[in-house]
Amino acid sequence: MFEIPLEEIEQARERIRDKVNRTPCVYSLPLSRMTGKEVFLKLENLQVTQAFKARGNANKIALLSKEERERGVVTGSSGNHGQGFSLAALRNGVKAVVVLPEAAPLNKIEKIRQNKAEVIMKGKTYDEAARHAHSLAENEGYIYIPSFDDRDIVAGNGSIGLEILEDVPQADMVVCPVGGGGGISGVCLAAKQIKADIRVIGVEAEGAASMLASVRTGKVQALASMSTFADGIAVARPGELNFKIVTQCVDDLVTVSDGEMRSAIATLAREAKIVAEGAGAASVAAVLFEKFPIKDKSNVVCMISGGNIDMDVFRSILEEADRAT
Repeated sequence: MFEIPLEEIEQARERIRDKVNRTPCVYSLPLSRMTGKEVFLKLENLQVTQAFKARGNANKIALLSKEERERGVVTGSSGNHGQGFSLAALRNGVKAVVVLPEAAPLNKIEKIRQNKAEVIMKGKTYDEAARHAHSLAENEGYIYIPSFDDRDIVAGNGSIGLEILEDVPQADMVVCPVGGGGGISGVCLAAKQIKADIRVIGVEAEGAASMLASVRTGKVQALASMSTFADGIAVARPGELNFKIVTQCVDDLVTVSDGEMRSAIATLAREAKIVAEGAGAASVAAVLFEKFPIKDKSNVVCMISGGNIDMDVFRSILEEADRAT
């Protein structure tokens, strides 16, 4: 029995249809030639906020009661969730507060402020920012909106899985970046209920593999420390709901290094003309560096979860790649 039925995911997709982009899932000839697979890219970097987080937030905010909207909403975020959250709140006339870690990228902070949200910088990590957001909810009366550990968030993100199999029905495998687990939870629930034999692979940053640690031990684990430039998947503790779904539905979890993600960013830019952030490139890194077995000519969909990369970082990655060639 699936945690969230397909009907609920389809209802979420209809609810958010006019609030988010139906992003393309395109065939990449360069990546297919490089890997010997049939590689498709689900371009969530072309989402309204340049990251998939807009989907779950649009669904969650739309389902708030009148009383909840009047109280205002608060969340903790590393950046992409805050953008989706603040945009959904702005469109619904809801006061929004976003707590970000002190090292959050400036480009993400600015976009959140453009959505008229109050921004508070607190803590060194996403998890510390989220704890402060919880305290604000308790003390100020705001409604706390989770980044990933929430049924409505997951159902909204499930619309990605629906779109993938509409565009690439022959898909044998979907590869998704994993932070707290909100994206892959929705994708695998949707995909597995449409095509039972499809494989779903999760990819974490080597220096922030909290979901893998949790799956290996059989219970949710919190990492004592993290080290990765991929802020979009730097989560020390995955969600309880997401852990349960991943345990039931995801076929494998692998990790990629920062260097491998940087290489994938450069490859996507040069060969596919696609801008991806570290988290967004994690799925492609896992395929390029053969982190799991794939049969030749398999149809593989890599989810590019976001493209909100700082341009100075992006330039340095391209320059680094130039020096290496």
